[in-house]
Amino acid sequence: MPMFKRPPASQRTKNVNGQHSSIHELKVLYEPKSVRSLASNAAMILISAGLLSWSFRFMKAQLTTVNSVDAVMNGTLTDIRAQQEGVISKVTVKTGQSISSEDLLFVIENQRTSQLQAQEVSSRLNQQEAELRQAQERLAHKLSLLNIVNRDAVNQERLAVLENQQNQKQLLSDLEGAKSRYQLAELNYKRAKLLKSEGAIAEASFDAAEIELKQRESEVESLQAKLAALQVNQDAVRNGLSLSRTRSNYDPSIRLVELQLQIAEDQQGIETLKKTIQGTKAEFDQAKKDLQHKQVVTIKSPESGVMWRLTAQLGKFVQQGDSLGQIAACNQRWVDAWVDEQKVQLLQVGTPAEIKLNGTGSSVTLTGKISVIRSGIGRLSAGEDTVVAMMPNLPRHTQVHITLDTEPGSSSSENMHNGNLCYIGYTGRVVFKVRSTSFFAGF
Repeated sequence: MPMFKRPPASQRTKNVNGQHSSIHELKVLYEPKSVRSLASNAAMILISAGLLSWSFRFMKAQLTTVNSVDAVMNGTLTDIRAQQEGVISKVTVKTGQSISSEDLLFVIENQRTSQLQAQEVSSRLNQQEAELRQAQERLAHKLSLLNIVNRDAVNQERLAVLENQQNQKQLLSDLEGAKSRYQLAELNYKRAKLLKSEGAIAEASFDAAEIELKQRESEVESLQAKLAALQVNQDAVRNGLSLSRTRSNYDPSIRLVELQLQIAEDQQGIETLKKTIQGTKAEFDQAKKDLQHKQVVTIKSPESGVMWRLTAQLGKFVQQGDSLGQIAACNQRWVDAWVDEQKVQLLQVGTPAEIKLNGTGSSVTLTGKISVIRSGIGRLSAGEDTVVAMMPNLPRHTQVHITLDTEPGSSSSENMHNGNLCYIGYTGRVVFKVRSTSFFAGF
């Protein structure tokens, strides 16, 4: 028998016999029992399986990843400063524009640059060139004088040899006469000696003959010595030597040697002057280039990146060292993230990280690794022996420094686009991929 629920008294009515009855009881009595459809059961099974799968993935994500509380992209900024004072006559970049290394950025002109240095070098160059001309004139004069002295030396040698030969001939002639007289004196001596032994002449006559013989012998010896001296003098003249002095003590051969030494010194001095002038010309050319460089200074980009800040304005006068702008180096970026201190124990240096930046959609996802973990933010001043007290209910975070991957093809080496400033300053969320726990070892 089917069972049905009795309706409440308010829904019951009395019949004519005073017994209660209900319209609801009649409906329940005759309505068939409802049965759940197979489609509903299948839907319930799918929903249960999806919830279970989502719960599994959620638990696994909670145990194998750590999410940052906040993160911001940071990067290195390079200051561009004026190398020389002047007026900015050209600006070729705008804020946010991509820049390559050695690209022209600014042109600074200064027509009031002093020309004293170039003028001083020019005056020194003119003085050195005048000294060179004078030295060359002195050398030419000495070379002309050298020809004269050389000719005099040749003539002196020739005349000295000729004179010596004439003197030798004269001495030879005198020597022959002296020898003849010596032979006659020798005959007279022998004759007087013989006559003396026979007593035919007096002793005085013999002595006179003996003295005459000795005189003639001495005369012959003296002439022979003079002849030998003339031969030695002739050999000396032929060897460029002089054994006698002229009346003015002038010897062309000695003067010739002196001139040759002076000419060699002058030639060396001229070569030194030429090298000095060559160096001065190079210095003068450099001074002119420096003057032109100071009058028109071109400033190029020291590296590739984007123009982060532009302070230079066309027509503005700047001093040397004034800042013209800043370049953000896109290859020197990093991410500073903040993580709950309770999850820092799951992180370590080298842990992979995935950065998703806000405001870029899903097209930009960067990768990197943890390089520095700095705790105690807001509570510790490094190097001091005191700590800063924090409220118990304030959140405690740890700063994590993430070095981006820069290898070609990595997600962090995306192309630069004008205006995005390499995403420096963008905030985002960082997901750290930590090691899987034993809970998931069997899956």
